[in-house]
Amino acid sequence: MYTPPSGETLMAVAALAAIQLTQGRSAEEAAVLSTFFCTLGDGIALIAARRAWDTSCKSSVNPIDNTSEIA
Repeated sequence: MYTPPSGETLMAVAALAAIQLTQGRSAEEAAVLSTFFCTLGDGIALIAARRAWDTSCKSSVNPIDNTSEIA
């Protein structure tokens, strides 16, 4: 069974990745990287939220059974 990493582990990995990605880059280049990854994260969050909403809407749909009323 898959167990996702803890929040603390994810934070540490993110911090290490940020250090590695910005090492040797100018402040302007680091700002562009930051903006790119913020936009990427926002896009992923929007897709995930929409999928969750679609799933929630599908599970809450209560089809109307009016076949007995038609006859």
